[in-house]
Amino acid sequence: MNCLMIFKKGYSFILKKRKLEWEYETYHIVCGESPAGALKVGLSKENKVIGFPDFFSNGPLCKPHEEVGRKKRLEWLMDHINMHEDYLEMRYERKIAKALEEIDAIPAGKPIVIWTADNADEQTGLRYFLHLLRNKENNVHVINTAQSYKELFPAKKHQSILRHSGEADPEKLKVILEKNIGSPLSPEERNSFVSDWQALSKTKEVLRIWEDNEIHSVPESYFDEYIIESAKKLHKSNKGFIKSARLIGEVIGHLDEPIGDGFAEYRVRSLIYNGIFAIKGIPKSMRYYSIKLKGLKTKNGDRPSSDYLLKL
Repeated sequence: MNCLMIFKKGYSFILKKRKLEWEYETYHIVCGESPAGALKVGLSKENKVIGFPDFFSNGPLCKPHEEVGRKKRLEWLMDHINMHEDYLEMRYERKIAKALEEIDAIPAGKPIVIWTADNADEQTGLRYFLHLLRNKENNVHVINTAQSYKELFPAKKHQSILRHSGEADPEKLKVILEKNIGSPLSPEERNSFVSDWQALSKTKEVLRIWEDNEIHSVPESYFDEYIIESAKKLHKSNKGFIKSARLIGEVIGHLDEPIGDGFAEYRVRSLIYNGIFAIKGIPKSMRYYSIKLKGLKTKNGDRPSSDYLLKL
């Protein structure tokens, strides 16, 4: 094959790729790679899906729209969350940069859909994305997956509610888009969300929850008592050491507020350091160690005292 033929094939490939990019009719932004994958499966090829690879309910939010803020956030994650160091230093930064570039490159005139739900991760993400889009005049639609799911697919008895867009299957996301896209945000609504983001980006707390239709910054120990109660529950059938992963699964599986297994594991380690849990193994990741409560049984045999928890 001569050089001319190679050049023609390469040029043809580039043209086809660009043609696909030009043919995107709608751009979707969602928190997380898992829900992004579900959207890509459920929606047609005319839809461009941008999955933002971060979890906004925990970690510092000091200006992540700027390089210095992203650096501080990454440093906090590396110091507190048990993730592979190479992933944090290389893949994490690269994926964030790619997502930011894709959002910035959304063409004028194309509608944008931001997917959210009733949790601090996606509600914070919604405000962050609108801040990034503040200079774009595109119509922006917001779909609340949790509310739409409840309306379109009524839960059966004892069926859990949708907590995060990542819990919805592709076909249902497709139906939600077709039925519930609604009108675009007004300029006033967009400005209100951007103002919310500007306030959030000045907070110092590293944990956020969604309560009463608002994002609240709370102490990082906010869920510690729940973690302790979950351990006590597991100890009813196992008085010995419990795999850390088993406890974390119990915690994140039953909390209404998704906090991520990384943050839950961080708090388990904090409870170990504070003498609440005994440990067997090495806490380099949740799979490598087990925990056991250190005699927290009170006189009534039930809850630890609030005075004791306040000392954590």
